[in-house]
Amino acid sequence: MQKYSCSSRSQGDGAVLWFVDWIGGSSLSKIENCRVNLAGEDWRRTVYTMGEPDTFFSQPAICKIRGCRVEGFVTCDDNGDLYFQHQYGG
Repeated sequence: MQKYSCSSRSQGDGAVLWFVDWIGGSSLSKIENCRVNLAGEDWRRTVYTMGEPDTFFSQPAICKIRGCRVEGFVTCDDNGDLYFQHQYGG
């Protein structure tokens, strides 16, 4: 799913953040080993962002869980670490 080269950095919970470097600056493109807030369990997946942030606190994203594409957004917790929050379809 990735189309462009990226630079990376780690965050405190072990996730690896990947950024696309372009003329306008750096943009988050994916997170490997990202925490997924789902059913109260500690899920870890690779999460891909799907465009520009829609608010100051979140960015649309997608991941696969058990073969199904799950849409949601990337946001941060109280420690400033990014995680994926799924959203219900509707």
